[in-house]
Amino acid sequence: MLLSISTWINIILTFCMALLQLSLTLGVPLGEYVLGGTHQILPPAKRVLSGLVCCSFFIAGLSFLQRAGIAPTIFAATFATTYLIIYAMFLASAIVFNGFITKSKKEKFWMTPISIIGFISIVYFLLHT
Repeated sequence: MLLSISTWINIILTFCMALLQLSLTLGVPLGEYVLGGTHQILPPAKRVLSGLVCCSFFIAGLSFLQRAGIAPTIFAATFATTYLIIYAMFLASAIVFNGFITKSKKEKFWMTPISIIGFISIVYFLLHT
């Protein structure tokens, strides 16, 4: 039961974050929630970065789906596992940056809990799949 909850938390959070990053890449004014929160609409250089982060979240989401047995094999199993471990480290660093370093109140308020929930659920997921 906990594994299926953890699995769905990971899948939903990861694809929602991919959609947020895609929106930012396309110029939606939600920049206060990411990348230090200094821009409402991201400038071109940060849009490129946001696009790369979107791709990263998308690959992580596909890796979750594959490892959980929901989607067919897309990546080599070792790639998916390694990618999810790196993604977990990214979430751990996001906790530090969003919780302690950013000056953006919106980023701190929204992204820190999302990072914490994501990190805890991915560690559980990795340990039990």
